[in-house]
Amino acid sequence: MLHKYALGIIGNGSWLALINDHGNVSWLCWPQFDSSFLFGNLLDNKKGGDFHILPDSEIISSSQTYLPDTNILQTQINTKNGSYTVTDFAPIYKENESLIRPHVFIRKISPLSGNLSLKVTCEPTFNYGAHKFKAVTEDDVKIFTFDQESKFLYGSNYMLNDSLFFPLNNALFLIFSDKKLIIEDIDAFGEDMLSKTSAYWNNWVHHLSLPTEYRTEIIRSALTLNLHVFTSGATIAAATTSLPEFLGSGRNWDYRFCWMRDSFYTLLAFDKLNDKKVLLNYVTYISLIDEKFMGRWPPLHSISLDRDPHELALDLQGYLNQKPVRIGNQAFEHIQNDIYGQVISSLLPYFTDESISIPMRRKYLPLIHKMVNMIESTMDEPDNGLWEFRGLKQFHCYTYLFHWVGSKSAVKIASLLDDSLLLEKATQNLNKAVTKIECCYDEATGLYYQAIGNRNLDASLLQLITLGYLEPENSKAKNLLDAVENALSANNGLFFRYLHEDDFGKPDTTFLICAFWYVEALALLGYKEKAMSNLDKVLKCSNHLNLFSEDVHAGSGSQWGNFPQTYSHAGLIHAVYAIENPKMIPFYE
Repeated sequence: MLHKYALGIIGNGSWLALINDHGNVSWLCWPQFDSSFLFGNLLDNKKGGDFHILPDSEIISSSQTYLPDTNILQTQINTKNGSYTVTDFAPIYKENESLIRPHVFIRKISPLSGNLSLKVTCEPTFNYGAHKFKAVTEDDVKIFTFDQESKFLYGSNYMLNDSLFFPLNNALFLIFSDKKLIIEDIDAFGEDMLSKTSAYWNNWVHHLSLPTEYRTEIIRSALTLNLHVFTSGATIAAATTSLPEFLGSGRNWDYRFCWMRDSFYTLLAFDKLNDKKVLLNYVTYISLIDEKFMGRWPPLHSISLDRDPHELALDLQGYLNQKPVRIGNQAFEHIQNDIYGQVISSLLPYFTDESISIPMRRKYLPLIHKMVNMIESTMDEPDNGLWEFRGLKQFHCYTYLFHWVGSKSAVKIASLLDDSLLLEKATQNLNKAVTKIECCYDEATGLYYQAIGNRNLDASLLQLITLGYLEPENSKAKNLLDAVENALSANNGLFFRYLHEDDFGKPDTTFLICAFWYVEALALLGYKEKAMSNLDKVLKCSNHLNLFSEDVHAGSGSQWGNFPQTYSHAGLIHAVYAIENPKMIPFYE
């Protein structure tokens, strides 16, 4: 049976939410992405709360779409007695040159046909479903309280009575907020916010540098990535926690944190889209991490750096009864040495941006020195690798690739800012990284392998091509591409990360970014038609809104894993830009 996430995402960088195709709020964490959910029926339909607009007649069908070039979601519900739409959005707009992103959630209900009566059910929860709010209604606001917490739902008085159906004769608004608002006219306020938010997103998309191929898909991926960038500058890997990689796999993880690795791919995507503001905010976030950790860095961080994301399991049903439900992530304790090169490479566009003064660029040079020193000190150290093996450390080719990429980036920074010491250290690391990568190469087979001393093929080896270590004319690149395809490709253009056993056995599902890496590699090696053919297959693995999950089952094409997944959306952007310009100069050149 085909499994797709029947969900759309909305947000404004302060918060985000997932809305299912019947208009129920399946996931909303406040005050920030990694907080407890207020509405979390995605993981537990008893403890997870509810924010639903219910018709008094049987639902026949439903559909979802976004208003063009926005993150404003419309859900159309068709019933026996008529149809209506629910328009959901998070206000975001400019005011006096400041970006306003309030904790305000607006829902517009509009009749389309027939005679309809609806009922609004709003039951937020607290502390991951452990507590419910008490509710009282005063005129046109319902006030939810628990301990020191208060939430407010604004709407016409008859809409707030969750025991009664009301006739839907004209468009109405519901406004959910974490603070008391002064609203003279609820509907006028809602329309104003809708207009401002639509204008903001349209303007943001208008200023992107977009390819001619796959333009619609790229815009949706760009808008989706934008929603995963927190106000602190941190980028999260996904909006959700504990959506299983496959039924019964136990691979249920919390991805609401900022991984240095994931951020590299996301920031590189924004750079290709010509959005510089995300990077500027990320530099500030990274500098705070630098102050917190004197030596070795964990591979992931909380988005406000206010806590360490230690992992624990919650007493919740789980998505489709799949346990455990985890918050936090044990990968925080891992050794993942690729991150130092990724930090340097992520920040490279900051140092090459001529609109930023030389003194401001020099301000962060000590951070680059620190990362270069960490590459040097970890060059002979095994790590858990990008796939975060929990019980295994190896000398991973991928890690050495990012020692190489990071050193390349540091060489460029040193040359631009005339830093001879940085240039010397980075060049030394570059040469050592090449030696280590070549230790993963086997002369007999003519192939690179996952780690020094093993013969496991790994889809991350495709990055030797996509990141420019193996140039297109190098026969090793074609050999590697063919070998990875033969060993790890599945149906529908999909790819497994690897097929050897790990801590949880053999993977059941393909990892979507690997399919995009393959398309990117095809394009860079000159196989444009094959690249586009494979991409067309992979695009069918999105849901109805062009949103991608982390994992896809090879046989059925079902979506699994956390959702939406920034890895996947960034992977699509990189693949399409490679198709558009296969002669693209690597970002570190």
